[in-house]
Amino acid sequence: MAFTERNAAYDLTLFEEEEVYELPKAKSQKNIVYDIDEERKKRVKPRVNPLTAMLSFAVSALVILAVAAIIHGQAQLTELNKQIGDAKTELTELESYYTQLQMKVENKLGPSVIEEYAKNTLGMSKTESSQKEFISLSEGDKATVADSEEKKSVWDRVADAVKSIWESEE
Repeated sequence: MAFTERNAAYDLTLFEEEEVYELPKAKSQKNIVYDIDEERKKRVKPRVNPLTAMLSFAVSALVILAVAAIIHGQAQLTELNKQIGDAKTELTELESYYTQLQMKVENKLGPSVIEEYAKNTLGMSKTESSQKEFISLSEGDKATVADSEEKKSVWDRVADAVKSIWESEE
């Protein structure tokens, strides 16, 4: 054997030629009688159970419907994401436009613009110390109570009410 030699790491028997044995050929059987029914059974396809066919059709229809629903959902999701993106872009553009309008309003209605308009167009000026007049209220606050009519009794009031009714009827 090759393992007992000096090169124990290599198995050189793999490269040696092997003897090939030939099998004896079988005798041909020309006089074989086949059963015709067996031949037909081999050729005829087995019948499919109608319940199995219906069940497989139903399962495949459900699978197709599920795949179609998923595809439809993904298409709607993509469309909605596009609409959201468009809306966000429009929002940023409108916010920018709003900021521009705010700056224009501040430039047109700012205090410095109003003061300049009052000086140049209306001929107004800032108040000076000579134009200011101070009022002193050394007397303090007073409160007065208005005198009511003479205090009438209940009978006098009833009599006045009756008189007013008589006068209104006339």
